[in-house]
Amino acid sequence: MKWIPQVPTETPPKDDKLADKVARHKPKVYDENYDQVVLKEWVRGMEKIFTMVEVPEEKKVNIGMYYLTSEADIWWNTIKGRLVGPEFIWSKFLEELRAKFYPVVVQRQKDKEFM
Repeated sequence: MKWIPQVPTETPPKDDKLADKVARHKPKVYDENYDQVVLKEWVRGMEKIFTMVEVPEEKKVNIGMYYLTSEADIWWNTIKGRLVGPEFIWSKFLEELRAKFYPVVVQRQKDKEFM
């Protein structure tokens, strides 16, 4: 019987994984809140982390969608099949998110409340 040395499985250290680097910054999650300030704070927080961690454009949507919960997560799972592709980048994702959770109707209602 011939002895064959075991080859160690090479997995990169956890610190090298992009999603783990983002998670270390403890990003907030976004649910179905129809409040412009909450949505803007979530977007701004994610973008700060993306800048700090140097997340490439093509990874932002996949990482960002992980931080959607409740109705926002359900919404994303129902529409992602028709949207995701090479041209679907973070800015397009944000357009869709704003259209759903801060639509013009809600914006107009908020404007009336401030007048």
